Amino acid sequence: MSVKRQKVKVDSEEEEKINSGTSTPDGQNTDKQAKIKHLRKHAFVNRVSLLDDMDKESELNRTKFVGFYNMLYVVGFYYFIINPIMSYNKTGQLIETSLYNQMRRDLFMCIVTWPLFYAWSHIALLIQYLAMMNMPKTLMFVTQHISQVCMFVYAHYLVLTRDWYLPQGAFVTFQSCVFFFKMHSYTMTNYKMRREWIDQGCPKTQDPYAYPNNINFKNFTQFIMTPVLVYEPQYPQSGKIRWKYVIVKFMNSMAMLIMGYMIVSNHIYPIIQNIKDHSLPDSIFQMTLPLIFLCLTIFNMVFENYCNFWAEITHFGDRLFYTDWWNSTDFEEFNRNWNRPVYEFLYRHVYLELIFEFGIGVKKAQLATFLFSALLHEYTLAVSLKQITPIMIMFMMIQLPVMVWTKKIKGTKFGNLFFWFGIIQGLPLILNLYLRFDELPKLLIP
Repeated sequence: MSVKRQKVKVDSEEEEKINSGTSTPDGQNTDKQAKIKHLRKHAFVNRVSLLDDMDKESELNRTKFVGFYNMLYVVGFYYFIINPIMSYNKTGQLIETSLYNQMRRDLFMCIVTWPLFYAWSHIALLIQYLAMMNMPKTLMFVTQHISQVCMFVYAHYLVLTRDWYLPQGAFVTFQSCVFFFKMHSYTMTNYKMRREWIDQGCPKTQDPYAYPNNINFKNFTQFIMTPVLVYEPQYPQSGKIRWKYVIVKFMNSMAMLIMGYMIVSNHIYPIIQNIKDHSLPDSIFQMTLPLIFLCLTIFNMVFENYCNFWAEITHFGDRLFYTDWWNSTDFEEFNRNWNRPVYEFLYRHVYLELIFEFGIGVKKAQLATFLFSALLHEYTLAVSLKQITPIMIMFMMIQLPVMVWTKKIKGTKFGNLFFWFGIIQGLPLILNLYLRFDELPKLLIP
């Protein structure tokens, strides 16, 4: 166990050097090239989620701060109980239902997109079968990209042609992005494995996870169901399913979902409905605390409960879905630590592919990866909101000079305070600018 942890530490340090530009893969430094390739191939090890209160090996349970985490659960429980009582005394309803009535509209069609996208993703498996039959490389990549574009087009068509609100649009758009990541990773990883297999003379092996033995329905389905966005023929296994763990994680996910709904319906949605009656500073200040609590609730629901729920079901052993992003002292650390599945995809299939497949330098690859991430965020919001308002991409691009400046305060308490100020105040500012997009000229030029 100690050897594995030491290996992960070395890899993490080297990865940080690569991302910061201090480690440069070039023709004269084959050792660093090998280390980068090592990261690409051996990123997954058995690890426990940091804040998993149900696992004795988690960082949370090995510290003396577990009581604070328990306190947050108690506070959430009080909110869960008290809020419906206060709502009933005020409106005669336990939970505000106007937002729910909007969310349930065409709900079946919204939910059924998941099995539809799942079925569609098997085109990636079909492409691999055809590749084993010597399908031309160009035709393989054309088919791959067309199949992925068609999925985006279908998601876009549903959002634009149906009377959907933001929750439905965001759900479908999010699902299309997830399956796009998975299809792309499956295709590109197997393409590289096939290329190496051919270079080695097409050796025969009994290893079920070696190419081309890994090309089968069972292996592909396991990847699709596993809470990870980058493909490996084999992942570290967690052993026997703990059904109590599964039930608790599922119930926590549902509780966090309901709590998020309460926060939105009681504290955010009323302001959105009457946004014209509030000045920009007033609406920003009123949304500040509800939005940060909403984001923390969503984080806990998705990365601590939902991902661990599926990880337990699929025996996936690497539970590092996030690291200590709350200790970030600049936004570069935050982008790398708060959503590890997406970061891992960007690192492997954008950043490293630009370097090794297209020969692009480290700095340009970093910028291109950041631009890709910004465009992906903007696309998701544009489709969900049914309008093109390039506010998110503007704020993400502002991060570039901010990251340069914050290198001076990286690793300091002030850096962490600055990071939290940006998160807490940036969320309501971005939301209000989206809501007031038509008023921007008046807001910027009084």
